Formats: sequence, structure tokens, C-alpha cells
Amino acid sequence: MKSELDKAFSRLKDPRMSASLTMLHSLLHSLKGDPESPGTVKDRVAKMAGQRDISKQSITNVARRLEELNFIERKEGYSVNYGYLISVLLDTVIHLNESLKDLEDEVASLKSLMKPTS
Repeated sequence: MKSELDKAFSRLKDPRMSASLTMLHSLLHSLKGDPESPGTVKDRVAKMAGQRDISKQSITNVARRLEELNFIERKEGYSVNYGYLISVLLDTVIHLNESLKDLEDEVASLKSLMKPTS
């Protein structure tokens, strides 16, 4: 499985394939969750946080910050921008994969330097 992911990430990072990643992001763009009322979200957040007294203003402030980051929309209630969230996660995984490969190469290089010569 890992080698299949490595191949997929390598192909997505290939400059000749840059349009593929852009196309994927554009297709994901329209994925949005169903809107939920602010009251429903407030009650669920309070329950998950183990608190009964989370203010409506606190939820509104958090929602505004999430909307600024494009993670949610607040038009007809609160709805998750799944496509944007998936795109951000995909980009993050690709960059982490690159960093991991660089670190693995560095470790291998250091190991080869530490081997005693005969």
C-alpha cells in the first residue's frame, strides 16, 4: 500500500502532472456538508466539550475564524467545505511524504558515514 501511495504522490508532484492536482482540487471544491443550525452546532460542541455553558458568541467567533480559513460556510447555517479540507489535507500529506523521503535519505547517508571501513 505504501509503495502505491508513494507512486501516486510522486506522479502528482511531477511538474508535467501539475494540472492533475489542480483539476483534483477543482473537482473537490464543490463538496460541501449539509448546513446545520448554529443552535444545533452549539449544543453538540457543548456536549463534546463536556460543558453546558458555551456561549452563542463563542461559537459565532469560532465559526467566523473557520470561515476566514475557508473550512466552513455560514450562509444557511454552518456547513463544512469538505472539498477544501480534503485539498488541504492532500497537500499536507504530499509535503510530509517529501519531508519523510528527505529524512530517510539523510539517515541512510549518516548510517553509511558511520560504518567502519575495513
